[in-house]
Amino acid sequence: MQLASKIIGILNKPFPEDENFGQTLKTIFIVSLFAFLFLLIFQPFGISDSTENKFWVCLGFGMTTFIAMLIYVLLFNLITYFINSRKQWTFWKWILYNLGIMVFISLANFLYARLWFFGDIKWSLFPQMMYSTLMIGIMPITALGAISINRKEKKYQHISSVINKNKTEQPQPQAKTSNSIFGVSVNQILFVEALQNYVNIAFIDSNGKFSKITERATLKKVIETLKGSPIVKCHRSYLVNKNKIISTSGNAQGLLLTVKNCLEEVPVSRSFVSQFRV
Repeated sequence: MQLASKIIGILNKPFPEDENFGQTLKTIFIVSLFAFLFLLIFQPFGISDSTENKFWVCLGFGMTTFIAMLIYVLLFNLITYFINSRKQWTFWKWILYNLGIMVFISLANFLYARLWFFGDIKWSLFPQMMYSTLMIGIMPITALGAISINRKEKKYQHISSVINKNKTEQPQPQAKTSNSIFGVSVNQILFVEALQNYVNIAFIDSNGKFSKITERATLKKVIETLKGSPIVKCHRSYLVNKNKIISTSGNAQGLLLTVKNCLEEVPVSRSFVSQFRV
């Protein structure tokens, strides 16, 4: 039971995401290059018996892998953008995501192999192609994912401990400001969360209770309106009031901020960590 609980705990850990499309393209290129070199060196699946130029055959599989991954990632990102399902990106979701990629790659490579070498498609052979791809890819992908989680967790836990220590030793001045937005004073705002064309503004009301209002606006508009205030961007979907931060913690996705009178934690993505270290 303890082992099962430990495995479940690992699978439910937050998983670090690529923060921009450039990083995603780099990952796709590396995977495609690996597929090309693996096939060229080991020549499995009958490639060694092929009379075709093996270099170009393997390069074709590598290019097919690149195109298949690119299409899959674009479709996945489009779908998850509309249903907002990337908010809690965990290790087990990442594994399923990569299983989906491998099935997509299997399909693309199967179509490439059948049409290039044989000129027809025999779907009865597709399960064998999918099985071979999964057997090659699932173990290294899972291992690399676990290593990535462990490395990023240690990094951000260390950063959060340094920030908490500095905050204790050198408390920041809590400047007051008269700025407000949608009738809520900056001094009351805890954080702002983007919801596509709307924002959730979390604040402490006049009775000292945690409250939220939803207004039609963008984070960009809120930032422009509250320019010069302690409200800063900390994530692609969040702003936070630096004067309301109590402490920080870290996981594989970055930092998490605990703010006054609020049970929710505000995420800080990797590209915004530096502004909280001072």
